[in-house]
Amino acid sequence: MSKLDFNICNTVPKAFLHHVTEQKHDISNWSKVKGVWEPQTWGEYGANAKKIGQALLASGMNPGDKVSILSQTRLEWVMCDMAIMCIGCVTAPVYHSNTKEQVHYIAEHSDARLMFIEDQEQLDKILGIWDRLPKVEKAVVFDAYHPKDLPNVISFADFIETGIDDGSFEQRIESSKPEEVISFIYTSGTTGHPKAGVINSDNVISMIKHLPDLLDIRKEDISVAYLPLAHIAERLLGHFLKLVSGNETAFAESIEDMPDNTRQVGPTIMFGTPRVYEKYYARISTGIGDATWVQKKVYNWSVETGRKRSKLLSKKKSIPITLKFKSAMAKFLIYNKIKDIFGGRIRFMISGAAPISPEIIHYFKWMGITIYEAYGMTETTGVISCNKPGFVKIGSVGQLLPETEVKIADDGEICARAPQNIKKYYKNEEATNELMKPGSNGSFWLHTGDVGHIDEDGYLFITDRKKDLIITAGGKNVAPQNIENLLKTSPYVSQAMVFGDKKPYLIALITMDEDEIAKFARDHKLLYQDLADLSKKKEVHELYRQEVHNKNEKLASYETIKKFFILEEDFDQDKDELTPTLKVRRKVVTERYRDILENLY
Repeated sequence: MSKLDFNICNTVPKAFLHHVTEQKHDISNWSKVKGVWEPQTWGEYGANAKKIGQALLASGMNPGDKVSILSQTRLEWVMCDMAIMCIGCVTAPVYHSNTKEQVHYIAEHSDARLMFIEDQEQLDKILGIWDRLPKVEKAVVFDAYHPKDLPNVISFADFIETGIDDGSFEQRIESSKPEEVISFIYTSGTTGHPKAGVINSDNVISMIKHLPDLLDIRKEDISVAYLPLAHIAERLLGHFLKLVSGNETAFAESIEDMPDNTRQVGPTIMFGTPRVYEKYYARISTGIGDATWVQKKVYNWSVETGRKRSKLLSKKKSIPITLKFKSAMAKFLIYNKIKDIFGGRIRFMISGAAPISPEIIHYFKWMGITIYEAYGMTETTGVISCNKPGFVKIGSVGQLLPETEVKIADDGEICARAPQNIKKYYKNEEATNELMKPGSNGSFWLHTGDVGHIDEDGYLFITDRKKDLIITAGGKNVAPQNIENLLKTSPYVSQAMVFGDKKPYLIALITMDEDEIAKFARDHKLLYQDLADLSKKKEVHELYRQEVHNKNEKLASYETIKKFFILEEDFDQDKDELTPTLKVRRKVVTERYRDILENLY
């Protein structure tokens, strides 16, 4: 494969066409068809995107028109995305987990003229709001739907046959320019209506031309795409990045099937949010809890061996021959079994979209699996900084990307200046002016809303969201996310929200991990009707009291949780309590449980 020349391939469509031409017979994607993993070559990928693009042109789509995709992550999503961008239109993605009213807001706000829709469930959302979406002219549905004769609704299979091959698809690609808008990315923010970050080709190229070399992503690598492609993280790492590295992507059947699909595929690299790694960590911890006395001894010995080895390596010290032997034994007995959970071929993993507990990173490092924590946001097209091979500080989010500058404002806010920064939000001048503020020489600094610092080695550390910082009645500044992440390392905790601004001490709302607490109930022969009933059992409360006590021992006194309440049900995206990336919407949760929170004082 010839190396990408960014002077020529200076747009996403041109980079795509390069791979379609140069790697025509190489595998690009995998998807499961009738229970079997089927490959798609770059040539086939390009041919399908072309057919979709031609059909869009035949439907009257013009450069700059907006086209929405309302679907889970799947092969059709990226084919449609590429087709939309290649003909000069703008992709306006919608989270498949959005409610009907949230879908309405994005479809109306984006001025979408056509929508690609996954299935009957998503189509029903559109049918319920279509009378309030006068600009939406057509809906194209990937899967079967009923009734078949709905006006302005067409199956994906029929739609892609409506185009004409007149050479205009390739012409649109060749005429594409770096500054042209290719997509909106709607923020999954924790407050208010989502804002549409306006992404152009230059933003994306500025990212992908550096990341493969920084992270050592190779053509022979394979990853599993399962997180929402409507979010910038999966869009960048599972979709755009391969336009440079040429690596393969396997599309999980669903986010629920991801663990099984991962074992089947055996990815060499993996991206996940902290919640994904927390769940894996919790499952391993629970499994060890059920092991025999001998198995526990071997496991604990292996963990300690990994810890000692990791400590020496972090200090750049040599490994004694006895520890090398122990490490080889531990690898055979335990580490390889942990790797097998991820398919056995994993080289490294990347964590982003929210802070991850250092405890999780340390644990997997002891098991021989490196997690590189990265930092960025929708408005920076994904990444500002990242840990990378040879340059890791656990607890930091790594060093800055090339061409990226960061300054820390007087109030501690992280501000960035970089080519990957968006220039505006769509139809929101007020929010744009809050985000982008002028500096010297006519340049603009992006205000991230995060508080942090840079150490003497250039590693960036995030404290918390500026608006989420808690100042106790005693005047102590507390970063709640760090405490919440620590609580979630318990296998019994699904979500946690720390509360205590202007209060004498901190309290927490805790939700139960349904699988783990059900197992605890079976093991302790507790009879219960449902989770609400189980949450009131004294044995359950004592379990969580001990879990909170254990985590408190790792915190400063003013950071400890003095009281907590076990909620009867988990936080829910459908109730707007969680973002699509599973971050807690504090304002919503605080208002919903205001009485419970106040009663804890």
